[in-house]
This record gives sequence, C-alpha cells and structure tokens, in this order.
Amino acid sequence: MDEPAAETVEIDHFRIFFWQKFAPLFALPVFALILAFSPISSGWGVTGWRIAGIVTGVLVAVYLLDGWRKSDVQLNDDGMRLWIGGKREDWPYEKLLKVKQIGHYRVRMCYDVGLADQHMHVSVDLFNSNGFVDALLDRYAESQGHWLPEMPSHEDEQSDGDSDSDTTAA
Repeated sequence: MDEPAAETVEIDHFRIFFWQKFAPLFALPVFALILAFSPISSGWGVTGWRIAGIVTGVLVAVYLLDGWRKSDVQLNDDGMRLWIGGKREDWPYEKLLKVKQIGHYRVRMCYDVGLADQHMHVSVDLFNSNGFVDALLDRYAESQGHWLPEMPSHEDEQSDGDSDSDTTAA
C-alpha cells in the first residue's frame, strides 16, 4: 500500500539590511581609548590587551551573528515570519491590509491587529524588495483566493509620525 507523499512547505527567505546593527559598534574605539588611559588598565601588559581584544572581538561577532540570524524574513503557507523588537512574530496573510514599496529597498506593510480602527505598520529594508513584494502578493492571492484589494491611503491624511503603531523590523 502506497502512503501519500508528505506535503512540503515551500518557504521563501528574504534578507533585511542589518546595517543599523553596526551603529553601536562605532562607539567601541571611544571606549577603548578611555580604557587605554584609565587607571584600571595602567598595569596591563600585552597579554591583558590581547585578552581584552579577543573578548571584544568574540562579543562583536556574536552580536553581528545574532543580527544576521534575526534579519531573515520568511514567507510560508501560513503567513510572514520576522523578528520585531527582539521576538519572532508571525503575521497571517488574512491580516494583511496593504503593501507599499517605498524606494528601491523599503517595503511598508499595514496589518490588522484585531482592534477597531487600529492597525500596525511594519517597515523593512530588504536586499530584494521587488521579489519580496511579488512573493507576498502572490502568496496572499493563493491563500485568500483573491488579490489584495486597493485601499485608500490614510498616510496622506496623517504625518509620518502618526499615532498608529509603526514598527521597523530587525
């Protein structure tokens, strides 16, 4: 008796720019300079400075690896998965209200949060924003049975710093 083949879930992966994660690292030379002239390190020999450099290098590598790991945006059969504010969020396609590509890299999505007259914006800067928008709209159409309807833009009525939740991922 033949068993039915297990259905495989196709997952599309897109990568967020994580260049923002580099900004805090620009302060490291300042702290190193302060440490160099501090009485704490006055008795350090070459070995002490090497150990401090290795520890700093390992911490920077772990920090950047974590940023790279959290920069993955996945589109699967159930919806979109990405990291927002330090935790992984799953957004089903039926909650998607609007998608707008802003410039070459930025994509802004509007999601229904389940509260009356409330929604959330999620903005991501992606290496392949065109491919992401196409895949997102295709997966929306496949899962919902229709294309994402056009909605009037509420952004023209409000400033960019509006009162709605506006979140930038990773």
